[in-house]
Amino acid sequence: MGGVLAALEPVQIASILVKAAMYVGALLAAGSIINLWLLTELDSPARRRLRRLAAISAVAGVVFGALSIPLRAAFLYGGFEGGLDPMMLQVVLFSPLGYSVGVMALGLTAVFLVVFDHRWTRLIALLGAMLVAFSFALRGHAISEPRALLSALFVTHIIAVSFWIGGFYPLYDMAGRGTAAATRTVERFGRAALVMVGLLVLAGASLLWLLAGNPFTALAQPWGQFIALKLMVVAGLLGLAGLNKLRLTPALAATGDGGPLRRSIQWETVAFVAILLITASMTSLVAPEHAG
Repeated sequence: MGGVLAALEPVQIASILVKAAMYVGALLAAGSIINLWLLTELDSPARRRLRRLAAISAVAGVVFGALSIPLRAAFLYGGFEGGLDPMMLQVVLFSPLGYSVGVMALGLTAVFLVVFDHRWTRLIALLGAMLVAFSFALRGHAISEPRALLSALFVTHIIAVSFWIGGFYPLYDMAGRGTAAATRTVERFGRAALVMVGLLVLAGASLLWLLAGNPFTALAQPWGQFIALKLMVVAGLLGLAGLNKLRLTPALAATGDGGPLRRSIQWETVAFVAILLITASMTSLVAPEHAG
């Protein structure tokens, strides 16, 4: 893994950063919509700010998704000039990545409509969030065999991840007020997180088993080392989630002081960004389908 990172060229670095930014925009947009539906205790100002965040994230996801097309062409070409090469652009546009970005852009456009606060726009935005999750099943190792099972696992994984990352802002927002509504919001998120984290771990473990096979053999490969690093950060993230549920949420309910919980959410956000950067690096450089 160290050798792969040391040999990175500028076009590869740009491709990884743009892909990670696309992940952040898409997952945050979809997750914001999921939390708008689940966190019914959010007050009007919090809901308005979350709708705005979903719309901004959707725009960012579309922009970085569009940038990923010429950057992927440049990546394959071996230099930035490939991003302007008509043949390379056509290859990428009609590849799994191109189809995935197109479906994602359609879903994010639907998510953007949540900025107009009507029941029908919220419903369309929810369908858009599901479409964003589905777009991840159109690329990478999701199109390997058994395709139907891998696609279902990827969609489940992305929905769970989106829910988690999309909950950071509303929880941070509400925890700062220390009200009874804030406590109810955090507690509801915690109950939903038990299900979502369970799905996340189950889908992730199944994907790892299907794609990597023997984990000890995988550790000898750069992509296996990326996965190991990712799992270490995930373990830390799960530890923070446990701390939030078992200690910081009860403390918020007892004292009304949301400061410790807000600081924990900040660290969770940092961990999630690290996970997405690791994922973008792995899928761009050394994922199993790149072997050979």
